[in-house]
Amino acid sequence: MSRSTIYTVSNGQLTAMKPSAPESEAVMQLLVADYPEIIADDDGDLLLIKREQPIGDGEGDGRWSLDHLFVTQEGVPVLVELKRAVDTRLRREVVGQMLDYAANATAHWKAGTVADSFEATTRAAGRDPWEVLAAFLPEGLEPETFWERVDASFAAGRVKLVFVADTIPRELARIVEFLNEQMKAEVRAVELNWFEAEGVKAFTPRVIGQTQRAQASKSSSRGLPPPISKEEWITSNMSRYGQEAVDGAHQFVEMVSSLDGHAEVAKAQGSLIGVFDLPFGAFFPMSVAYGKVTLNLGYMTHRPALKPEEKRQSIYDHLSETVGGLSTETLTGFPGFPLALMNDADVREKIAAVLSDIIRDALAE
Repeated sequence: MSRSTIYTVSNGQLTAMKPSAPESEAVMQLLVADYPEIIADDDGDLLLIKREQPIGDGEGDGRWSLDHLFVTQEGVPVLVELKRAVDTRLRREVVGQMLDYAANATAHWKAGTVADSFEATTRAAGRDPWEVLAAFLPEGLEPETFWERVDASFAAGRVKLVFVADTIPRELARIVEFLNEQMKAEVRAVELNWFEAEGVKAFTPRVIGQTQRAQASKSSSRGLPPPISKEEWITSNMSRYGQEAVDGAHQFVEMVSSLDGHAEVAKAQGSLIGVFDLPFGAFFPMSVAYGKVTLNLGYMTHRPALKPEEKRQSIYDHLSETVGGLSTETLTGFPGFPLALMNDADVREKIAAVLSDIIRDALAE
């Protein structure tokens, strides 16, 4: 497809930006990672989970490497594979490659994998994962709930597959439109038209595959994995963090029970929640996820007695003094501490006292 010149006017000077091409695939990958909005279309904001995300085939964890993994604010994984127009694999081979990724990712993905990749990527960039996530999530959406949605989307095959190139061949465009009409997953291509002049780059994305028939056929339902017991969840999700984390998770369950509550696996199986049945309904002040016990301050903002910032600051300070510091300082988030601390009887007794005080304050509404 021929591309017209883009003209820009700045300080009374006209500049002609001529059609160009990226100098390398690495340049395109970095551009998409830094500015995912250029491929987002109606996805809204995208959160980068990892570049070169490993994908296993059930026998190993890293048979393939996906160019980019993003997630939407609704918790839908977005798998992105990028090629330059000069790459002959852009016509058919890239389609089989992406279908391999999607089929194996949805079949073998483990709960918590996406959150772990995001945390590692963000820390490697010198940023705080909790702060980045808090800035990304819509107001009122809890991180725990968000990661559960992501894991549930993978388990249900609710993903988006995106092919990106500086030119999309007609053969690939036809395949994308066909797949998007036939598959539960959303499939599209983004042609990233490339222009340059005097060291300045410009891009005009063109989205292919979002036909009205395809959009009408997509189901918005979100599947959930089959129920599992607390013991199965702990073994499946905490073993990667070591035996101390497994033991600590069991101690968490016992602590919650000793305070007349019970622990239950969240519906999407992203966390183990401490539940207390109070007169106003179920109350969830602490949870277990990703090798940590989290203090659910973000959730507490919905309770009148715990909504004042000074009250949550007092709770935060009390628990932080008990466990020697929490993972984040935000009072509207979900600061955590290592599960291994639950194995220390003295520390566990103090944590239980903090939890008991929270319950007492919630009942004072």
